[in-house]
Amino acid sequence: MLAKIAAGMIALILSLAQVFGTVAAAAAESPEEGPFSSVSYEAADFTEIDYTTYDGSHIRMGVDGKKFYVDSDSVSSFTLQLFNPKYQTMSVQKTYREKSFSHDFTSDMKKNTLYGIMVTYVMEDMIFSLHSNFVFRDKKGDIHFYKTPSYEFSKERVTELRDDPGSLAEYLKPQNDVESDNPCMISYSEQLCNGLSTDREKVFAIYSYVTNKMAYDSVQINDDYVYQDDALLVMRRGIAVCEGFANAFTALCRAQGIPATVQYGLGMSTYEQMVSRDIEDDEVPDHAWAAVYLDGRWEFLDPTYDIVHYYEGYGIHTTEYKDSLYYSYFLMPLEAFCFEHKICDADTVHGYERSGSCGTNATYVVSRDGTCTIKGSGEIKLPYGVNDFSKVVFDPDSNITAIGKECFMDCDLLTQVILPDTVTRIEGGAFTTCEDLEYVYIPEGVTYIGKSAFYTCDELSYIRVPDSCEDLGKGAFERCPRLILSVPSRLKRAVKGYQVSPYYIEVR
Repeated sequence: MLAKIAAGMIALILSLAQVFGTVAAAAAESPEEGPFSSVSYEAADFTEIDYTTYDGSHIRMGVDGKKFYVDSDSVSSFTLQLFNPKYQTMSVQKTYREKSFSHDFTSDMKKNTLYGIMVTYVMEDMIFSLHSNFVFRDKKGDIHFYKTPSYEFSKERVTELRDDPGSLAEYLKPQNDVESDNPCMISYSEQLCNGLSTDREKVFAIYSYVTNKMAYDSVQINDDYVYQDDALLVMRRGIAVCEGFANAFTALCRAQGIPATVQYGLGMSTYEQMVSRDIEDDEVPDHAWAAVYLDGRWEFLDPTYDIVHYYEGYGIHTTEYKDSLYYSYFLMPLEAFCFEHKICDADTVHGYERSGSCGTNATYVVSRDGTCTIKGSGEIKLPYGVNDFSKVVFDPDSNITAIGKECFMDCDLLTQVILPDTVTRIEGGAFTTCEDLEYVYIPEGVTYIGKSAFYTCDELSYIRVPDSCEDLGKGAFERCPRLILSVPSRLKRAVKGYQVSPYYIEVR
């Protein structure tokens, strides 16, 4: 996904498009913006963003009255850029050759207009850029960080990333598509980290390998075929899309004993997406990246956005602007990462403890061990975002009659589900994109299975559609390439015409 973003990442200091992942021609600033604009912006609840470098030193950037400042532990030369993100025009570029300094941008900033500030530095012949988030100038002339629409949403979601000893141990375990205990994966990890002593050095070596040696698969993103993106296959093939890069990075880190996890959400690549307040709870994730635990805190990385090479079906190509090692999405704090990412969920092993309603007469409870217990009656539909559990248990005294539309959508950790005998309907999209789901027991008595009910359950191995089923929706088992599917003879037409068919269909 996001093929154009990955392929179009422009390197180096003068590229304004690097920040947004798109390439666009500069345009004149709108005369409607400025001191007479009626637009007003809300300030973020932070005034400083703390970055850590690959060697463990810190670079802090912040706002203080009319000043934008940078304070570094070790780096002593920086280039600052002030630009209009909407029209991608730069108004200021300034170089400072010192560790700590401040700059007054206010004379170059119109009121009630969003700007971006990029801080760029060079370390051992590698170029790093730090995103400042958007900034704006208020009526008094003071500078503030902009309250990014996805920031509050993402802050709540990353509470899944715990740092107690039990949770950190879970972030070292193998998972589906993250085969950190595979001998080949361990060998790959050892080769990459040979001679390195600190976890931070190892993480940088792994990230550098993924972003500089692998290629983004522009063919896959436009193909109907379901590609496998497990970490071991990605290491061998060297070509993947975002989830594959995240799986490989996470597995390589875990093989070194470094807690890491894959995350899912939205990659926001346009100005309109980044400033829109329409953050919908039910948006389907379209992007994946990783988080890693270093020196007592979780930090975020997006290998796809830093990728160098891309594959278009006839060889590996290199981004034309990428003439040196350049990193813009390595070890980002949440305040800056949410500038272009909306974090929907982390692929955690443990459950995020919560409870609530999942129907008119039904409730759910997710426990710490990753079990979702459902009880009550009638149709159930889990709220969006309640997907961080690996096991579903239906209370034996319940009378659940229907699995509602998109009830278990994106429950990536589920491997098997035993539906109770009281269920008679499975609505459309009920299990769509449950990518680890291998088996579902559908009881006799189910009369309806809706459209795309098991869409893109690419690990699904066996399903028996019961004789009681009278209506099988279009594409109910579309993009399930490993599935052995058994259907009554009267429903055989319902499983014809799939773009990606099950591995084998038994008509009985």
